[in-house]
Amino acid sequence: MTTTMMQTTSPPHPSSTLVNISDDADIRLIRVLAPSTTDPPAFETACATAISNRDAAGLLRTVIDNGAISGLVSSTYSVDEAVSAFSLLTVYLDRVGDAKLEKKLCGMLADAVGKNTEGSDGGGNGEKQSAMVAALFNLRTDGDEKVQLLTKIVELANVSALAPGQPKGVSALADMLDASTLASSLKLWGTIGNDELRALYAAVSKGMDRVLAKLAKDDGEDKTVMMKIKAAKERKQSYMLLFLETYKEESQLDDQATSYAQEAALHAIRDPINLFSTQRRILSLPAIISLQTSQPALYDLLKIFMEGKLQDYRDFTAMPDKNDSVFGTFKLDEKTCMKNMCLLSLVSLAGEHEEIPYSAIASTLNIPEDEVEQWVIRAVSSGLMEAKMDQLRKVVLVERCAVRQFGIKEWTALKVRLDKWKANVSGVLDALKQSGAVGPDGQ
Repeated sequence: MTTTMMQTTSPPHPSSTLVNISDDADIRLIRVLAPSTTDPPAFETACATAISNRDAAGLLRTVIDNGAISGLVSSTYSVDEAVSAFSLLTVYLDRVGDAKLEKKLCGMLADAVGKNTEGSDGGGNGEKQSAMVAALFNLRTDGDEKVQLLTKIVELANVSALAPGQPKGVSALADMLDASTLASSLKLWGTIGNDELRALYAAVSKGMDRVLAKLAKDDGEDKTVMMKIKAAKERKQSYMLLFLETYKEESQLDDQATSYAQEAALHAIRDPINLFSTQRRILSLPAIISLQTSQPALYDLLKIFMEGKLQDYRDFTAMPDKNDSVFGTFKLDEKTCMKNMCLLSLVSLAGEHEEIPYSAIASTLNIPEDEVEQWVIRAVSSGLMEAKMDQLRKVVLVERCAVRQFGIKEWTALKVRLDKWKANVSGVLDALKQSGAVGPDGQ
């Protein structure tokens, strides 16, 4: 068996050499890896020496330093074969005996898998590489290691594996990257360093850029594509904000945080309707607050989109210095911004009144009264409010609406509504008691 393997002209497949884990499985693995090195005989000798000396760290270093893993990544082996061989190699990490060195070698193994590739659909073998790192991810228990490995998986994964908006179960990676799902996993993994978290959040954000670039080439009118685009934009914004949340004080901010803060602010301005629920906390982040100094006009416009009304927006655009420094510099579309501010102003109005006369909407949006209904329909279609229109009375009956901000004023309004509801229920119960429909105890 040994002689036959050494004489073969092509590298043996893991599926034929590693199916049964035997005493010489490590030697068989080395023979699988050797052909991809520059000097296979010397590589086998060095590995055999490390194995005989029970030097797990030395064996792993030899494999990594000689670029032996590149053979598994090549087209010679299938995904399952590559993962099988790589999984056997990763077992040696548990035999290193030095936690710090073990962690370092774990990262080096992951880097070796992704070496000389752009990852995702960029000429590399993203599916195989991410599957190999995923095998390592599943074997490790240290929280920082798992986050680092997940970051590498995201960087290597194909767009199809990253894209959100698919039915649950289609892509385990896309499901895992749901912000709430990942938050639960992070709690289980224990305390994670900010550097590791930032790397992961940045990788997911960049991954969504790749997803959006791919979707931009598809049929933009297709409803499924539109849903995926919306989901990818939401996930990107969520992870940019998660990234920014790791900076607790303005004194901690660096160039990357400043760049992300500006990008997140622009996303919030460009698409405030679809990203409405994603960015409620945006104005409380130190990185965003710092824009008051670095990009004051941009911050002012962001605050208007988060809390202001149409008149605030008009006042802003009437100031040439602010208008030019934002719309011109960042290439914001004024027509789209105006449309979104009209919708947000209508939602704010709906949050203040249960019945809104057509005339009040027309006045708020500065539109003819015969255009009111189409704006109500747009607001309802956006999902930010539910309402019915009484065309005879010319009023809009608000059933539900999103709340753009929730401060003292909103708490007071809520108390008034609850008191009114309580009084109505009490009146109904009193009427039922008087009619004998219920007893004195309300039963």
